[in-house]
Amino acid sequence: MRLCSCILFLVVILLVISGGCLQSPAVTRNGPAPGSTVTQGNGTWTFVVFGDSPDPARNTTTGVSPELIPVAKAIAAENPDLALYVGDLTNGWELDSTSPVAGNYQVQHTNWMAAVSPIYNYTTGTGIPLYVMRGNHEDGPPQNVTPLLDNYLTTVASGMPINGPPDEMRLTYSFTHKGAKFIVIDDYMKHNNLKETVNQSWVDQQLTQDTRPYMFVFGHSPAYAVENDTEDKDFSLEIHPIQRDIFWESLVANHVPAYFDGHSHMYVRAELQGVRQIVTGNGGAKMPAFDIANVSPALKLEYPLVNISNQDQKVGYIIITVHEDNGTFSGLEKRYNEGDGTWTTGDTFILPSRP
Repeated sequence: MRLCSCILFLVVILLVISGGCLQSPAVTRNGPAPGSTVTQGNGTWTFVVFGDSPDPARNTTTGVSPELIPVAKAIAAENPDLALYVGDLTNGWELDSTSPVAGNYQVQHTNWMAAVSPIYNYTTGTGIPLYVMRGNHEDGPPQNVTPLLDNYLTTVASGMPINGPPDEMRLTYSFTHKGAKFIVIDDYMKHNNLKETVNQSWVDQQLTQDTRPYMFVFGHSPAYAVENDTEDKDFSLEIHPIQRDIFWESLVANHVPAYFDGHSHMYVRAELQGVRQIVTGNGGAKMPAFDIANVSPALKLEYPLVNISNQDQKVGYIIITVHEDNGTFSGLEKRYNEGDGTWTTGDTFILPSRP
């Protein structure tokens, strides 16, 4: 009897040990579960930001820019720890009747998921963790079209964290990775009866409850304009300048080093009160010319410092390297040359973490 008891005790001990060795932290399909704790790292690691990939062709048969495929392959080759997509995945509602996929959001989203499969394979649930947010193309007129939003939430965004405000699950959320916190905000739910605003009380809570040395915030729309385009302004945080300024001040007060966004189909980096606004909306959508005169006078432009014609604009993404050993992070813009299929470097910068 004593021998059996000893054997049973040893079996229990082995099960506990093996469980401790084999059990992985709770995760959602695409990243840390809400409320999970991730240990701060010591070395360097990377993440990629890209966005805005509707097909430039109004009679598109896919709803997705063909340029997204080389972008996704290049990002996968970078092998980052994770990737973030800042909205406007497909043409969505903004298609005329000549397109066979007009109004067919299931097909458009399926095509987008196939295009980014080198990064994250939605079928197998494998690859680089990919976090998405919706843009105005996933919102639609009249606002909050049920089939479009529902399809987005049950396909592309089905694995996003559910730790956001109750009515913004998988739209607004946060997650942590090593020494960084990532805050993703939705611009198109109504907050205090206003669209094109952020859920400021939730954002304030997220900014103040975590003391990690790196804090990155993401939204679809620039807080301050980098181009003069009526449609972009119609769906922009600039529509409500009082709320926009409150949001920006909250970033400043909490020493957020960078706010990443898209919406404007170009790459632009600028500074205001110590916070960088980094526009990464060149994921394959039709790109306009960049004119310095159209940049908000509130911003201090850092890149580019010359006008760029629409013919010279380049599809691409930005890779961020976090240097936890020395408290900095660096950015490297990658630009795709469609003619010969090569990639070149555009903007580069180094910025400090939170003090």
